[in-house]
Amino acid sequence: MNFHARKPGQALARWIDKLWICEGYQPSHRLEFKLPDASLAWIINLKEDQIRVFESNRMDRLMILPGSIIAGPRSSYYYLDTVCQESCMGIQFKPGGALPFLGNLVGKLKDVDMPLEDGLGRHSHVDDFRERLQETSAAEERFQLVEQYLLRCLEKKIMVPKGHPAVAYALQMFEHSPAAAPSIAEIADMANLSTERFIRLFKEEVGLTPKNYGSIVRFQLALRMIREERVNPSIDMALSSGYYDQSHLYREFHKYANMTPTELFRRQDILENHVPL
Repeated sequence: MNFHARKPGQALARWIDKLWICEGYQPSHRLEFKLPDASLAWIINLKEDQIRVFESNRMDRLMILPGSIIAGPRSSYYYLDTVCQESCMGIQFKPGGALPFLGNLVGKLKDVDMPLEDGLGRHSHVDDFRERLQETSAAEERFQLVEQYLLRCLEKKIMVPKGHPAVAYALQMFEHSPAAAPSIAEIADMANLSTERFIRLFKEEVGLTPKNYGSIVRFQLALRMIREERVNPSIDMALSSGYYDQSHLYREFHKYANMTPTELFRRQDILENHVPL
């Protein structure tokens, strides 16, 4: 398997986290699930013009979508068909970064996959964009085509939506100190907003409520400590990643990963949050 990833150019850096390409992914397993990371992405199948997803995360409800989709932020783990991942490309947005491109649609995308053209409009030429990506096999050329397309999407906007400063502040706090971030009520009070108004603004920009988002950020912090730093799931690790105690850590891992932190620590086959079944 060949995996290429890079950060976007300066013109897109405030909205896009990374661009990636996966080629030759042919695992022995047909199904896997992906751990939630609260991000919104555009996914493009470069091999065939379809992507198979499981509606409502039920394995008995297979849904066939076009080869270019919007993958909304997830509130739990979700199932994937590996056949669709053999040759694909992704645009991963920063939290709140999809707002200028998708507008008020972002707030409706929790746990949702939908055709990219439905989100951008019929004049977005999504099929032409996908065909141009297929015509070249050079990773850097594909990255450049993606950046050009994203910039054209912004140029077509009469007005590029801007996020609320309170949401930007909350995202910054979650990123830099998820274990010690101010409460939702405290952030709302600092911005002279009601708690309900702040929650609504946050969901409109990020796709998740602040509570959902904070829980997943905390889970991902603990996951990195377990998977990358090889920290044993102890009470100290739970507290340092923002959990009340070890039982809180285990409950959240069961919710978001369907396994215990100890089981995740022992597994060696997890790649980029993808867990084989």
